[in-house]
Amino acid sequence: MEKCQADYLLHRIYHLLKSDKIVIVLKKLRSLKGQTDSETIWLSPKEDILPTIIHECLHVLYWNWSETKVTKTAEMVFNQLTQRQIKNLFLRLALIVNNIHYQ
Repeated sequence: MEKCQADYLLHRIYHLLKSDKIVIVLKKLRSLKGQTDSETIWLSPKEDILPTIIHECLHVLYWNWSETKVTKTAEMVFNQLTQRQIKNLFLRLALIVNNIHYQ
């Protein structure tokens, strides 16, 4: 995956996180790092948050992709993140913290 493709996908993830289209719930998940039903993303707070949020957002954005394609794409996007993009992704998550539901 080229850097411009990873940047495009990251931009779509930023936009999704800024929208009111998704609810993020922090919840201990037994055997999963995260999951989604396209309206809610559940994240296990004990797991790697950034790779998981990228993965789950890709599921929301590209609901027809296979699990294998989402996993490979999320890994490629995560591996190409710059320090600035990492900070921006954390910032986006921090800005929605008031909308996070704890279970």
